[in-house]
Amino acid sequence: MLTSFEQTIIEPARYQLETLIIGQELLGLEQTASTNSLIRERAFAGVAEGLVIVANEQTAGRGRRGRNWSAPAGSSLLLSLLLRPTWLVPSESFLLTMLAAVAISEAIERETSCTVELKWPNDLLINGRKLAGILVELETAGPERLRWAVIGSGINVNWQPSDDPTINQAATSLASECGHEVDRAGLLRAILHSYDRHYLNLRSGRREALRQAWLDRLTTLGKAVEIELSTHSFVGVAEAVDQHGGLQVRDNTGQLQTVYAGDVKVRPLAQA
Repeated sequence: MLTSFEQTIIEPARYQLETLIIGQELLGLEQTASTNSLIRERAFAGVAEGLVIVANEQTAGRGRRGRNWSAPAGSSLLLSLLLRPTWLVPSESFLLTMLAAVAISEAIERETSCTVELKWPNDLLINGRKLAGILVELETAGPERLRWAVIGSGINVNWQPSDDPTINQAATSLASECGHEVDRAGLLRAILHSYDRHYLNLRSGRREALRQAWLDRLTTLGKAVEIELSTHSFVGVAEAVDQHGGLQVRDNTGQLQTVYAGDVKVRPLAQA
């Protein structure tokens, strides 16, 4: 027997789903610890790429650097998908973060009146507030080839952050920004279509087109930023993103530093 979540979200999302890879196998769970963990298990077991798992609630969702990702049950889209991009080398893996960010952003804009921007490296924003996060986990086959990739995302859909004191008030949701509830099934279908199209394009070699689509939404460049690394912090101005996804920041001494992993806080530009 289908659960309520499968009946109201998963089955309607399958209706008229016309993808070649992404979502050909689509599983819905009422509750799980982490959709990324489930996909990883199946990746190790040899499941074909394109598998998508969606949860109505996660009890141990993860963000970058081991942080928790939480949202009220039944309010969000919590999904992970399995890819096997063996034609990418590990140094190109940031393209998968770009893929997820662009695919989800475009789907949201097709389904709602909201405009989505990006913050390096993996946050989706509306009006400067965090709407969604992306977590990419990889398994390599040596330095020259990816074996598989899991892309997880948590998208705040139908809840009001102001109603929950445990939620970071820098967060927002589609319902909060658009002024009405959003059909999660329709949004899920749009996301799967968008993922599929962009993944096929990337597989055919259209790396630069994806990179440009991502850069066109990126709001971090030209901003004064504070970079928090595991060992220290520094401030500067974000100038560019290199070919491997590293953020290039001109620090206060005039040196150009490239950051591949860290937290970015946008600061007001100093007045002349």
